[in-house]
Amino acid sequence: MRCVDTRRRRALSALVTTLCLVLVSQTAPAAERSALAHNLGNDLFVAGSEVRVTDGSAGDAILAGGRVSSSGAVQGDEVATGGEINLDADVAGGLYAAGGRVRVDGKVARNARIAGGHVELGPDAGVQGALSIGGGEVTVEGHVGKYLQVGAGRTRIDGHVDGNVDVTSGELNVGPHAVIDGVLTYYGPQPAVIADGAQIRGGTHYIERSHWKRLGHHRGLGTGSWIWLAGWIVAGTILLALWPGFAHAVSEVARNQLWLALLLGFGVLVCVPVALVFLMLTIVGIPLALLLLFAYLLLLPLGYLASAAAIGEWLLARMRSGVQLVTRDRILVLIGVLIGVLIVLFLLTRVPLLGGALRFLLIIAGVGSLVIASAARHRAPA
Repeated sequence: MRCVDTRRRRALSALVTTLCLVLVSQTAPAAERSALAHNLGNDLFVAGSEVRVTDGSAGDAILAGGRVSSSGAVQGDEVATGGEINLDADVAGGLYAAGGRVRVDGKVARNARIAGGHVELGPDAGVQGALSIGGGEVTVEGHVGKYLQVGAGRTRIDGHVDGNVDVTSGELNVGPHAVIDGVLTYYGPQPAVIADGAQIRGGTHYIERSHWKRLGHHRGLGTGSWIWLAGWIVAGTILLALWPGFAHAVSEVARNQLWLALLLGFGVLVCVPVALVFLMLTIVGIPLALLLLFAYLLLLPLGYLASAAAIGEWLLARMRSGVQLVTRDRILVLIGVLIGVLIVLFLLTRVPLLGGALRFLLIIAGVGSLVIASAARHRAPA
């Protein structure tokens, strides 16, 4: 029992340490905030605008920043999030990465789970376990020891997979050097393009999934979705009426501290559920856990609205070209702009595959901006 409690405290300490490093690295002077590192036992935590790890880690490595690169061996798991991620390090545990652009060139002893706008598994990379990827454009050229799962807009496979391959994508290309020992199952609008020389030893199973046929009857644009959009519009209107400075506050954060907002929003999205589980396990913390769960479920839609409001504020500033509006008129105009933004975002987030990524980014950016703006508001003198 004592061992379990130790693991809980260690996990919570790790989460808090990572978030603190992110916050400190962003608020430190520019000359000092390239990267801040902290060791907790054998585990390494690094956060900053530029994160470079060359000495490796005797335990886990948790990396967060604008640009992240690692080349030293990691004896535990490696977790990385940022705008551009290059992972050359060999990892003795599992790999978990999310970012705008992610490239892996090292060896991973266990499973790897990766999400990003552009994801590449280089020709020298190897994942001994299973590999799951979600992204806009995915390229797999290395070796995968078990199965491969991909959900993407465009996918290219030109490596060796020992097991089955399951791909859901708008486009799939299998290169001439590809070797798939299991079955290739592909869900997409048209059959995969398979180059001469590719070896698919278990055969190919194609299932047509055209997201563009009968668009008017697509479940993402059904009656219920339009009612949901109306709900967003009503909620946004009420929010702007009750908090007139809401859009300006989150817009300022999104414009000046976007990376901090994204990292903090991602941290909240991941850390709060973990904290809720630990509180539930303590029994006495159940009432607090229920309260936090309510706040968490309320914060997610507010984060989406915050991002929409920030876009609306930015558009309003460009539209009025320096013309000052009285508060009442400004709120009315901003509400009109917000309605237009919500409609556009509603349509964009219905785009297959990429819509989900856009919705995720809007939520974490909005949640992070809300937290920062609220903290700044409470610090301000009355």
